[in-house]
Amino acid sequence: MSASLGPRLSFIKFRGGADAGIDYAALQNKLSSFQIEKLTFFFKQFFDANGDGVVDSKDFIVLNEKLRKISGWEKNTEEFLRLVDNNYVFLECLLDQVKVERNKFAEGLENRTWEEALAPNKLTVESVTLNQWLNMWARLCDGAAGINDFPIWVQIIPQIMFAVQEAKNKKGIITKDCLRNFYSDFAGLKGDELEKVTQAGFDTMTANGDYELNLDNYKLLFANYLLGRTIYGPGKFIFGCFDNSDLDKKYEIILE
Repeated sequence: MSASLGPRLSFIKFRGGADAGIDYAALQNKLSSFQIEKLTFFFKQFFDANGDGVVDSKDFIVLNEKLRKISGWEKNTEEFLRLVDNNYVFLECLLDQVKVERNKFAEGLENRTWEEALAPNKLTVESVTLNQWLNMWARLCDGAAGINDFPIWVQIIPQIMFAVQEAKNKKGIITKDCLRNFYSDFAGLKGDELEKVTQAGFDTMTANGDYELNLDNYKLLFANYLLGRTIYGPGKFIFGCFDNSDLDKKYEIILE
């Protein structure tokens, strides 16, 4: 019998439902169900901005504009142009990563002749599916202990998200008002739920005000968002819209 911390969650039941063609049982070897939920949300609600089931260049046109409105930047400002450039770099690296993994795990590679192996590679990748996305993160998270263990292009993401939320404050930190605005504009939280989650999120991410929510601390939180296996990590408040039952229940120990 072993003890583990956190709720017992199904690998095929999380917000948004299961998606056909994804082997959740195989992902379980690398990711917890809560990680799958968070990464699926990240794919569907953040990157797949037009909702067509894949992430490609068209999504970033929509995403850039959505983040611009949240930040309050004008289209010709240096900050927005930097956002566009960073997102372009991220997309190119994401597509390259998926291409490498498709080559690495393609069937029959071990049986190629020298001529076939040395021939120009005509494989092109222009979009990323949810299945490719989850399997990519399963490999990237394997053995990672912090944000510095991820490729540079992954480390771009928290820089982008921090800049967008801190834009109206311009003090180099995310305040509670910044967090509230992001939860409202991006996650769609409203009313009492918005206030409750904002307070809980800000208290958790700042250790009840002992630390400022600056870029360095935000990177640590983003790493926990990717690597945290249960609902008890502070990284889940990056978006604020996941299982927050721990706000009303005692810490649970599950015996298996």
